Parts: sequence; structure tokens; C-alpha cells
Amino acid sequence: MNNKIITVGHIALDYIFNVAELPKPNTSVQIPTAKKYYGGAACNVAVGAVKLGISSGIISCVGQDIVSSGYSNYLKNLGVDISGVYHSENEETPKAWIFTDPQNNQITFFLWGAAKHYPELSVPSFDCDIVHLATGDAKFNVRCAKSAKSNGTMVSFDPGQDLPQYNKEDMEDMVNNVDFMFMNNHEYERVLDLLNVDLDYLTNKINILVITYGKDGSIIYHGGKKIEIPVIPANSIDPTGAGDSYRAGFLTAYLKGMDLYDCGKIASCMASFVVEKKGCQTNFPTWDEIMHRLEKTE
Repeated sequence: MNNKIITVGHIALDYIFNVAELPKPNTSVQIPTAKKYYGGAACNVAVGAVKLGISSGIISCVGQDIVSSGYSNYLKNLGVDISGVYHSENEETPKAWIFTDPQNNQITFFLWGAAKHYPELSVPSFDCDIVHLATGDAKFNVRCAKSAKSNGTMVSFDPGQDLPQYNKEDMEDMVNNVDFMFMNNHEYERVLDLLNVDLDYLTNKINILVITYGKDGSIIYHGGKKIEIPVIPANSIDPTGAGDSYRAGFLTAYLKGMDLYDCGKIASCMASFVVEKKGCQTNFPTWDEIMHRLEKTE
């Protein structure tokens, strides 16, 4: 294998809006014109990895509009392996309508569409270095985690906004079968509540646990150590996709042999580019661009 990541989860079409305030029930707010962006947490990581020079593929479910939207050709031209993507002729590709207020609070409405077919998929024999399990079908992710772990493939997990899909048994299965786990601080608190455990429990189970705190940076837990990663300054326009880009940067740096502190710095730098433009994949940097920005911030 030559440094390859396979991601599992959503390919989605995003509609992203910045609003003065999130609407209260039974009210309305004005939005600007709707513009379509390429997204989906799993696909964001796959594209980010390719941009940084790592081979990637994706296991996902899409609808008949994946071709007319231009998304499939875009992925093929980038070199993302989409041979494991299930195509449904009867449903739409998943879609997200994402609303963000000035404090970066978000509400997302997600059309599941073709993603309902995950239970029908067979778990592939993952021929890669890392399998990254992102938002998608919880039960399918559990099956993938167990399969990949059993054949010695490293497993990365990011429950993201689909965390409510995981019951206690599902989450226990994931924690017992992953090598990396990424969460923001809100998701981290919910996982502790779901499992009725503390931080020590997670750090004893998971080799590399990463918790992000937005503008306050991130923390990596490994081998009894706590590694604090500062945020990289950016002219933030929209936070959508920052977490996915962080994961792409971190996993790519890990496969390139970087130590964990540098993995975190590269991940944070990757996210600093993404927040400077609207759209999860609009402003992915190259590896050289990341190195240049990090040199300027030292």
C-alpha cells in the first residue's frame, strides 16, 4: 500500500447560508441567493487528502443527480477512487442546507436521499492504510470498523452530526474498534453522557483521541499525554467544513510520518484555509501551501 485513505460516509451537495440570526420557531429570516457546493463529510476528507498528495477512495451512496451536478466528474478528475460508490436511480444525492449565525452557531437540515441504501451495501475488503468513518449510517460504520480492525487496517472515526444515530451499544463497538477518534467539544460531551464514562475511559480505549474547540484550538490525547494544538490565525468567512479539513490534514500528516504535535499543527493549518472561503472544498490548500503558512506563523 502506498499511503491511501478510504473514507466511508456521505457525498452531499451543500447549500450554505450566513444569516444575521437563526430563526426562532414560527418565524422566517431572509437568505441570500442559494449556491450549491460540493460537500459531505466523508467526501471532504477524501478530497482533502488527495489535495495533500495522499491517494483516497470513498464508499458512499449517491443519487441520479450526482452526474448532472458535475460532482462525479469533479471527483474523477481529482483522482478520488469512486468505484465503491453505490448509485441509486430512484433517489437524490444527499443534500445539506446549512445556516450559520455570526457566532458560528449552526443549524443543518439534511436530506438523506440515496443514503438509505447503506444497509444493503457489503463491507469491502479495505485495501488501504486508514479507513476513516464519517457521517453516514451508524450500523454500516460499525460493520466497517469491525471488518477493518480484524484485518489490521487502522480505523479513524468521526461521528459528527450523526452522533444521535448511535445507541450505547453502537458507540461501545466503535470505541472498541477504532485507532483514531475525532470530535468537537460538544460531541465529546455527548459521547461521555451516552456511554456514562469519563475521559480516562476513552483515552484508555482509543490510541489517538482528538477533541477540537473551535477558535480555542484542539487537544490530542495519546499514551497518557495531552498535546495542546493552537489554532492557526485565519480570516474566517464560514466555518463549514473546518472539522473535516482538520481530519484530512491530520490523517495525511500521520501517514507522512509526522509526530502528533505536527499532525495537529498541519490539521489546524488545513482548517485555517477552508474557513477563509464559503464551501467545504472551495479552498483546500496543497501540502506546500500548508508548509508555507506554518513557516509564516512560527
